[in-house]
Amino acid sequence: MDEHIHFYTALRRRMLDSLSTTLAHEHWVVMQGVTGSGKSTLARGAITHWPNRALTMSPTNSKGYQWEWTVIADTEVSGNLTGRAFSSNSLWRELLCATDAMPDHPLLLVLEDSHRVPKGIVAIVEMFIALMPQAHLLITGNFSNRQQRQLRINHPVWFQLSGVRVDDYRQVFAFYAGIEPGEGRAFPDKFIRDMMKRSQGNLHLAARAGRRYHGSAPSGDGAHDTLPLSQQADTLRCLPAPRRGGRLWLALFLVAIVSGSAGGYFAQPLSRGFPSPARWITATKSPVKPPALTSGILSARGSLALLYSVWGYEVDQGEAWCDQAFRAGMACVSGTDTLASLMAQGLPWIAALEIENTHIPVVIIGGGGDSLVALSGEKTWVLNKAWFSSVWKGSYTLMWKPSPDGNGSISKKSSADDIVWLDTMLSRVLNVDAEETGEWSPVLIEKIRQFQRQNKIKADGVMGRISLIRLWQALGESPKITSDGGKA
Repeated sequence: MDEHIHFYTALRRRMLDSLSTTLAHEHWVVMQGVTGSGKSTLARGAITHWPNRALTMSPTNSKGYQWEWTVIADTEVSGNLTGRAFSSNSLWRELLCATDAMPDHPLLLVLEDSHRVPKGIVAIVEMFIALMPQAHLLITGNFSNRQQRQLRINHPVWFQLSGVRVDDYRQVFAFYAGIEPGEGRAFPDKFIRDMMKRSQGNLHLAARAGRRYHGSAPSGDGAHDTLPLSQQADTLRCLPAPRRGGRLWLALFLVAIVSGSAGGYFAQPLSRGFPSPARWITATKSPVKPPALTSGILSARGSLALLYSVWGYEVDQGEAWCDQAFRAGMACVSGTDTLASLMAQGLPWIAALEIENTHIPVVIIGGGGDSLVALSGEKTWVLNKAWFSSVWKGSYTLMWKPSPDGNGSISKKSSADDIVWLDTMLSRVLNVDAEETGEWSPVLIEKIRQFQRQNKIKADGVMGRISLIRLWQALGESPKITSDGGKA
């Protein structure tokens, strides 16, 4: 979760001017683009140009099946609605009562990430057209083909954001690196393309790399005629690491458990969206002595920020909240459970330890034999399980990825989009052809069973929570802890 981008490339500046002009004359507009293409940046720019009140809302999945719209930004100081949630079924009626909109001061309403709502987005638009004829609506998202067809029925003005170009990436990086316009071209093309490859063209990560370079660049850097390879490597280090062989990580993990020294994040590689664990490679000998572990204690939100980091998101401690995990397509869960059950899930989790009347949260990222591997701050610890059990009372917090529609399971009653996604992803993992029919077929059930057998899950043909967790891990989109000699 990187900071918002406040810089516009030349192309995005022209698009912002066009979007602002269009919103002033059109009732509703759709902006389509992939992650990191600049949708949120353009939407915030349009709000800045809007002369009246503007509200930005994001979808929230409640109870696994009920969708609400939460106001995440409101330009009005008096009666500010930020943080208030509205049911999808009564969104516009409640907003009419809450905003007291006047015809001569039309509202601008922005629905971000609308593609996350599996059903009803067209009904929301039609209700808006009927109930709020004086307001203006901007819908953003990375819509599926089916959602696009449904939205186009009502003939909106459609903005399609193209993929990020090399020049766009270079401009954003140079701006946040503190480089004067024109000097950014001094950076080698290979360096820029390496950053693009690691970040999949995500401009938020270009800004992150620019900030890293700005913070590490020596003073008096001049015109940046040359960029040492060491500085290139340091800048790339803040971006998601490229894929590496899982056997190497497993071997490193086993060496750490045996030696009780160097530690790190020894899971199978996550995805191109996750950072390198190089900053976590300092470990102490097992078992850990309580005074050493208590030397640098994380706050509750500090441990959540660290858990977000394990998932590949950099979040400030002040913004690390469990209920914000939905913005990354994740669910954040807290409760009490046994150590065996949590390790069997195979996901990193926060354990709250009680040592000498002190509350100490640590992030468990691995385990094997009689040891656990935990993160606390920037250090990695190898903990003795017996000692751990004596200071841990079973409380935990973890994150996991539900289906793209936000559901904890996928069945024949699920949406066609969820079923198509499941068939496509299972086919990719199993290296077979996908049906892509959106139907719950016997072939799909057999694929589920085959995947479950491969991952030592009960082969019942039901795509439940554990099966979804294993599928995301097999796709490289979820971290995975290693335990008991490599079995998670």
